[in-house]
Amino acid sequence: MRNRYLRNKDMIDQNKLDELTIIGLGGVGSSLVINAAIMGFKKIHVWDFDNLEEHNLSTTMYPESCLGKPKTSAAKSVANYFNDTCKVITHNEAWTPDKPLTNKVMMGPDNMEVRHAVWNTWKDMNERIFLIDMRMGAVTMEVITCTPEKDIFFNTWKPSIDIPDEPCTEKHTIFTAGIVSGLGLSSAFNVLHNRPYYSYIWKSLSPLSFRKEHLVLNERGVINETRSQEKKSSLCKPVNNAIVRSPKSRQDNDVVSAR
Repeated sequence: MRNRYLRNKDMIDQNKLDELTIIGLGGVGSSLVINAAIMGFKKIHVWDFDNLEEHNLSTTMYPESCLGKPKTSAAKSVANYFNDTCKVITHNEAWTPDKPLTNKVMMGPDNMEVRHAVWNTWKDMNERIFLIDMRMGAVTMEVITCTPEKDIFFNTWKPSIDIPDEPCTEKHTIFTAGIVSGLGLSSAFNVLHNRPYYSYIWKSLSPLSFRKEHLVLNERGVINETRSQEKKSSLCKPVNNAIVRSPKSRQDNDVVSAR
């Protein structure tokens, strides 16, 4: 298809979209893998050990036909539905520190300890480009963008046990998953194309409010350490909602421990 990328060919450099790792294929990951494939990533490694269950259907982009299948298989199926030239490499298991990472990583696992372990491995890679951590509650979200120039991950991290649990029927929404994955992918675009980006983004959809911090101007990694000039009203302060699920009712809490 010669004209697949016609509408953004002078904006998105397809040569930069070579290989990507996505860890966690729930609501955020399902939306992300579709958008990354459509955007033009040539090879995507997807990691998740779970199968698609009925209760996942209202919070993920997977069709009913994928019920009972590994989420990795579902992710490959939906990505290739939109772009059959994208090579999706499935890893039907939990990512652990002995497993490989590419230099571009995006993640949305349920477990904060997994996130820490991924970051701890990525930050020691010599050729690393970005790690983007997307966290969400039902109507709140965070996007943390880490690069060699600016890495605030540890300042934003807390163990799962310290995150208040939300009721099991108020944990996730499909619209929040779509927005946070879009924000994450736009950050990847900005980093890859030397555009300014914020290392930290927080957003609530109820009420609608937004906060951004740590601007990286990125014309050779110049950093503006001043926080957003916007006045931070009480509406802009993060509410005490869980961004990821707490250890309660989890089956994968002990998959990876933070080092």
